[in-house]
Amino acid sequence: MNKTLKMWGHRGSSCCQKVLWSAAELGLSVELTDTGGGHGGLGASDYMARNPNRVVPTIDDDGFVMWESSAILLYLASAYGRGTLEPEDARARGEAYRWTVWQDTTLRPRLMPLYVSWVVIENPMHRHLDELEEKRKAMLDTWMILERHLAGRDFIAGSEFSFGDIPVGVMAHWWYSMPIDHFDLPNIEAWFARLRERPAFQAQVLR
Repeated sequence: MNKTLKMWGHRGSSCCQKVLWSAAELGLSVELTDTGGGHGGLGASDYMARNPNRVVPTIDDDGFVMWESSAILLYLASAYGRGTLEPEDARARGEAYRWTVWQDTTLRPRLMPLYVSWVVIENPMHRHLDELEEKRKAMLDTWMILERHLAGRDFIAGSEFSFGDIPVGVMAHWWYSMPIDHFDLPNIEAWFARLRERPAFQAQVLR
């Protein structure tokens, strides 16, 4: 698709990775202005005019400005991916919606404190290992929700890849990047292996 989105964000953000991955799946080009993280710019007046929350990502699609990464994901799937990234079947679409929201409300809030401690914080003296181990163990219940769902399914919404795989897939990547025991989750591992084969995932998340 010969179309370019303007985007403000950075590649180290899981929320930005969702948008970059979805755009790549749809064949959309992205003109990325590095913003947030170590790049700064969140308090600049021109950025705040687009996104008063002072977070990333933000996109501009021919004058239509959006923020909130999952909302952007759903918009792009609906606008440019109906029948591909967005399932035609209402129930499959509902599954993709459900797991997108679950990633926002349940998975990411529980996983990110672990990721920050193991990956972002470089000095091991600042890690409280007993507390981190309790948080790691607590993740098993969370992952088992997805593990049971994926039994007999190749992807989140069924037999075909959809936008629902993207936010959960980004979090799975962050989970498996931590130097910890990741439990025995065969359904998740098989699903994640399928995601890792996708060129858009390799280009936008694994890079």
